[in-house]
Amino acid sequence: MLSADPSVKPAFQKALTLLHTWFGLSAGLVIAFLGLTAAGFVLRPHLDGLVYGRLLRVPACYQRLPVDTLVANAVAAYSAGGAVTSIEIRSAATASMAIQFADEEKVYLDPCTGAVLGRQNEYGGLFGFLDGLHRFRFMAGGRQFAGAANAFCLALLLIGGLILWWPRGRQSLRSAASFNYRLPGPARTINLHKVVGLYSCLVLLVISLTALPIAFQPVKKLIGWTVGSPMEIPAPPKSRYLPGAKRVPLQRLWDRCQQVYPGASWATIHYPLARRDSVWMEVLEKGAPHTEAKSYLYFDAYSGQVLRTMPYATAVPLGRRIYTYLLAVHIGLVGGLPYQLLLLVACLVMPVQLYSGASPYLRRKLRKPPRATLTLRLTRRRIEAIDICSFELSDPKGRNLPPFSAGSHINVHLLPGLIRSYSLCNDPRETHRYLIGVLWVPGSRGGSRAMHEVLREGALVEVGMPRNHFPLEHSARHHLLFAGGIGVTPILCMAERLGAMGADFRMHYCIRSAQRAAFLERIRSSTFAARVSFHFDDGPPEQRFDPASILAHPDAGTHLYVCGPGGFMEAVITTARNCGWPEQNIHREYFQGGTQSPTLNVPFEVKVASTGHVIRVPAEKSALEALREAGVELQSSCAQGVCGTCMTRVLAGEPDHRDLYLSAEERARNDRFLPCCSRSAGGMLILDL
Repeated sequence: MLSADPSVKPAFQKALTLLHTWFGLSAGLVIAFLGLTAAGFVLRPHLDGLVYGRLLRVPACYQRLPVDTLVANAVAAYSAGGAVTSIEIRSAATASMAIQFADEEKVYLDPCTGAVLGRQNEYGGLFGFLDGLHRFRFMAGGRQFAGAANAFCLALLLIGGLILWWPRGRQSLRSAASFNYRLPGPARTINLHKVVGLYSCLVLLVISLTALPIAFQPVKKLIGWTVGSPMEIPAPPKSRYLPGAKRVPLQRLWDRCQQVYPGASWATIHYPLARRDSVWMEVLEKGAPHTEAKSYLYFDAYSGQVLRTMPYATAVPLGRRIYTYLLAVHIGLVGGLPYQLLLLVACLVMPVQLYSGASPYLRRKLRKPPRATLTLRLTRRRIEAIDICSFELSDPKGRNLPPFSAGSHINVHLLPGLIRSYSLCNDPRETHRYLIGVLWVPGSRGGSRAMHEVLREGALVEVGMPRNHFPLEHSARHHLLFAGGIGVTPILCMAERLGAMGADFRMHYCIRSAQRAAFLERIRSSTFAARVSFHFDDGPPEQRFDPASILAHPDAGTHLYVCGPGGFMEAVITTARNCGWPEQNIHREYFQGGTQSPTLNVPFEVKVASTGHVIRVPAEKSALEALREAGVELQSSCAQGVCGTCMTRVLAGEPDHRDLYLSAEERARNDRFLPCCSRSAGGMLILDL
């Protein structure tokens, strides 16, 4: 197993992740474009004959027409092409001959009959078009641009990616190099990005580095200087021109070339354009190591005298041989079909890496942000009972407010950094106001004190959009509502909704005394008053709350809703479970979470799926605190595992659930996590952030 020094590496890893991400996003499209265009012609040597057989293949021919006759036929067929620049000859009996003109158009002929087979531009056709795109021929300086993107960007991304891939914590090399298809969504995409990048990095690095001398003359010269040999062949010698002299027939020079290089499989005759230019030929000798391993032969254009011979193996400079080998490696002209297939896979990897690297990041960035907060006016503040006030919030311009459902709450932004959740307790049919009830709590952490002591009628208050983590189950045949103390706020809203629907329900309101019962008169004067039972601690014994008798007969069609102090809720829920009520029929909403001593905590790690950033959570801090310190912003409210505001999706790992928000079934799925209070049950947690 491998470990990393958490005190040094996180900052570097974060900076490298940011650099790698932005470099990939900015250069990734160019690299993917280069990969796709290269993939389109990397198998060209094997596919040319299939795609362009009508131009490249002829019936077997053993007695060819003179080269000069074929050139004349080509010029007659394509007089608009300008001067002839080269003649391409292949030795195969079924191979055509190609005459290239100054405009890069090639005329293909049958070497036996002289018939014109057709013509195509050097960068025409499917493969030529893709080759031109790959070289960025559509823009000035495109070759250098393509080379820079392919070499520098790809090399930097590979090196940075390899560093970021390197296993940390308790992850082994074997697991880091394995694709885990069981991971959900973004985590699987990130895993794919890393594993594919790992297995393709060597080939991609070879592609990127061999592109450097092809695209940049300084790099080419540097290699030549390093090996002490020129990277170019010497300049062609000049022909001796006398006024009135005529050039030697090309066929005579071609016959002489075959004597110098017998068995040559391919040759290109470069036609002289200026008077003193020589006729020079590039020849692929029999047994050449690759198709760029060309030998050279130079003739005086007027006498036919051999001016220079340069066999590849003995006379071509070492620097030039190194360059042509790098070129052959880059375009797949060594190693035959197996290497070309490897290059094809590597080229296709580039767009895969762009997608798998960019999509988790963009998914997170483009994810719809939470809806904007509302600025409302406190239009009415009223004492409802001892220590309980209601606060009515309305739009300052009298507009309708966003709708809400029974059981919803809103986050109230009281002071900078102080956000508290309060249940809405008015009828959901009301669109002109939000009504909340707040209990004044001695020793408050700031929420109730600010509401009771700071807010005055007429003040503007920022609130979040309504959210509902405590909804009614509308499919239930019957509803049992249990409210304890200030827990009446969401329960009352539910009663209003059920009453308006004509649904079958019963409400039990438990409170110390009538003087402390919030909204007492409102309930007694409601249309559903007969459905409400009050249980006062100081009342007669016969009206005391007895959950065992109320819950004695479980009913699969009845759902229970409980809200109030922790002890009250625990009593109702425990009684329901003991009586055999199905867990899925029990719904609760807590106002305050429990606490656990930090001495029982152990450090663990969380991994941000979109960036791969691993964050260590010490025993004395929550995951929420550690994430924020690492620059990962999360919304939160209660910080006690009650409201669910900070709930985050878990992609891998097993959480230690310490919240009061998730149900037993939701906890069992282990795909949600409240970082304000919950921790890891062992190992790293990968979060969808």
